[in-house]
Amino acid sequence: MNDQWSLCKDCKWWPIEPKVAVENLTLGLCIDEDLQPYTLRVSGNSGCNRFMERKPARAKGSSGQPPTAKPKR
Repeated sequence: MNDQWSLCKDCKWWPIEPKVAVENLTLGLCIDEDLQPYTLRVSGNSGCNRFMERKPARAKGSSGQPPTAKPKR
């Protein structure tokens, strides 16, 4: 776990739909290992201290209600 809080739009645990832009209001599924059971759909403007810096992954179904993408790490 990271000691610093950061935004989801810069996190590798935030997969988004394959063809959408990485923006504050883009929605995606949080796939942090400890948070996966909650099926959290978060925006790029969301954030937490489980942040891992990297470009977000891409997965079809990440922005669904509820998300249907399978967590891939």
